[in-house]
Amino acid sequence: MISSTLICIRDGLIWAGCVTLACCLSAMNPAPATAQETADSLRDVQREFNETIRPMLETHCGDCHWGDNTDADLNLEQYETLDQLLSGRKKWKKVLIRVAAKEMPPEDCDPIPDDEHAKLLAWVDQLLNSVDCTNINPGRVTIRRLNRTEYKNTIRDLTGVDYETDGNFPVDDVGYGFDNIADVLSLSPILMEKYLKAAEAITLNAVKDPARSKKVQRFVAKDFTRPRGVNIHNNVMTFPAQATATAKFGVIKRGTYRAVLVATGNQAGNEPVKMKLDVNGKQRQFFNVTKEQGDTPQTFETELRFTQTGEQEINVSFTNDFYQEAKRGEKPQDRNLHFNHLTIEGPIGAQRGQYGKLVLGEPGESKQQQRKVARKSIQVFASRAYRRPVKSDEVDRLMKLYDSAVASGDSIEKALRYPMQAVLVSPHFLYKIEQPVPVNEIRELNDFELATSLSYFLWSSMPDAVLFKLAAKGKLKDKEVFRKQVERMLKDKRAKAVVQNFATQWLQLRSLARMQPDPDMFPGVDAQLRNDMETETKLLVYDLIRRDAQVTDLLKADYTFLNERLAKHYGVEGVKGNKFQKVSSEKTDRQGILTHASILTLTSNPNRTSPVKRGKWIMENLLGEEPPPPDPDAMQLEDQPQLAGTLRQRMEQHRADPSCAVCHKVMDELGFALENYDAVGKWRVEDEVGGIDPRGELPDGTTFQGSKELQVMIRTGMRAQFVRCVAEKMLIYALGRGLEYYDECTLDKIVFELKDSDYRFSALVIAITESDPFRKRFGEGASPGDTE
Repeated sequence: MISSTLICIRDGLIWAGCVTLACCLSAMNPAPATAQETADSLRDVQREFNETIRPMLETHCGDCHWGDNTDADLNLEQYETLDQLLSGRKKWKKVLIRVAAKEMPPEDCDPIPDDEHAKLLAWVDQLLNSVDCTNINPGRVTIRRLNRTEYKNTIRDLTGVDYETDGNFPVDDVGYGFDNIADVLSLSPILMEKYLKAAEAITLNAVKDPARSKKVQRFVAKDFTRPRGVNIHNNVMTFPAQATATAKFGVIKRGTYRAVLVATGNQAGNEPVKMKLDVNGKQRQFFNVTKEQGDTPQTFETELRFTQTGEQEINVSFTNDFYQEAKRGEKPQDRNLHFNHLTIEGPIGAQRGQYGKLVLGEPGESKQQQRKVARKSIQVFASRAYRRPVKSDEVDRLMKLYDSAVASGDSIEKALRYPMQAVLVSPHFLYKIEQPVPVNEIRELNDFELATSLSYFLWSSMPDAVLFKLAAKGKLKDKEVFRKQVERMLKDKRAKAVVQNFATQWLQLRSLARMQPDPDMFPGVDAQLRNDMETETKLLVYDLIRRDAQVTDLLKADYTFLNERLAKHYGVEGVKGNKFQKVSSEKTDRQGILTHASILTLTSNPNRTSPVKRGKWIMENLLGEEPPPPDPDAMQLEDQPQLAGTLRQRMEQHRADPSCAVCHKVMDELGFALENYDAVGKWRVEDEVGGIDPRGELPDGTTFQGSKELQVMIRTGMRAQFVRCVAEKMLIYALGRGLEYYDECTLDKIVFELKDSDYRFSALVIAITESDPFRKRFGEGASPGDTE
């Protein structure tokens, strides 16, 4: 047994370094308990609860926490059996924290006698730490649907189609702070309809014969708008002098197009006829036309790049007119351009490459050959989509759709779309499906399941060809091979998904878009600036992960990423343009994410800062502690007109009310350290009333001043608690489920391994991906190590 919630109390105070009184571990590391010792301990827990603790709780806590309509969503009456006690460990941990601090019962109630208080603390501590870590239960994960982001990324990597899910699919539900939690990702009839429509649109876009999908347009002389003097004779446009003729080309798909021009000329002077081609006055290309009128026309081939769709202006010009009067006995010299036609074809290249990834082979004209190509294409497509080798009978069923379409007269491309659509609405694609586990047994994930879990954790998408190949060879179980893959994937640009989907939800950055600072008080803080604020934090987190920095560097980074707009907001000079660039903050008051405008703005009110919100954010997201809900009878600060002074002074007067003190005692002190930053993250030395006082003091006597000392305190004195919080959040995200009491063993192990690896980000990822909950599954039934 590895104790992770032991409370250290000296003279009625929590041991220094702990914020919410859930003390960081002392230097003691008790030897792991055997399974029998754990079972005996659990029997003692239930016996003591029935005989001593439950009657004590009913006496001292029954008025507020017994029966229906209880305070703080805590009904102690519901706990009777050992199973109920074990499943409620998270609530009991909160009980331990509040009772240890003597925040409960509140000041206006009779206190628990000292001897009963000590018994209650000892009993809860025993309950929380009676976990058999010699026989870890890896837990189980409900079959999990891909969320919107994962679906979009998977479609991109599978078909090459960028399908926009945000506007087409409903918003995913969130559980435990993340939108990839299996238990909340339901599949409604409306969403199923969306999947059907998406499958049609995606396959229509993805499976096109490039020879049939290219646009080919031929421009003859009469298709051009030409100036006076440029004549047409026998479908040839003659330029007797320098001039430009213009045609309109409608681009339906961005890309590279092939242009072919045909022309002759009347040669004169000392250089050949010169012809120019340009698009909207750009991409100018010149050609020397050396053939004489009457000869076989000369052909010129080039490429044009269209970066925008819609109507584009194509210009053909004669650029070097020359005329010389006739000399005695000679004809006059007159250089002219005779333009026959222009053909534009495309796009070329890109679409053909994607088509070749989906249609494997040359279909040809033979129906037999086409069916052979179709079966191979469907087999590979379904295997990639299902993230495992597809079975022969599965391919047979899909081929029936193809055969039916061919029998109706469809081309191979159109016929292929139907089985591919079936694949895209199959549960094997829409869900992360794992093989069932026999009841009360533990099974290791196979290589394909492991590859899938790893890729959706780090990339929010399907495994790539490298992972598939290693899984097919059964090599992902090799520890060294697996670690190299984790390192490779973290260096890949797709690892930005860890920031985009994990970090933004862990740090609650997605809420920033909904913030509406008072426009009169904070002009210019619009949606674009708030987006810049979010980008700054995401770029810093990604850079730390990419450099494999220490996890604690989040709270001390002496650099950041700014564009001109955000730099002006901060008052930083020398940053120009919309592009973000790395900027040193070594000699400024902005170091670490707690000084980022993103965090400071989303933890403020529209018209002022909120030490409460900022403190609560720190507790929940950096220290892993959930403050108790506020007393429903407690008045809001704005509803107490008798309060006066600076915001800090008013907050101190507010929490003099016993019903307010419990919540504010810790939160306010943490939040006060950030008061030098206003409601939109700008630095200030005084608020609207007076000077800023950024001091903070915790119940254990620990003091700090300002954001710098606050972050130093968290990353040093509270490092174990901070690192454990980050590990807990990332483990939840990686597993796609909430954590149970038996996961405490895994968290203990992860934190221990992080310490040995200097708290590096890669070590955190590796420790999570090598943990039992990530690599194993437990079958339905009683937990191994649980005792009846």
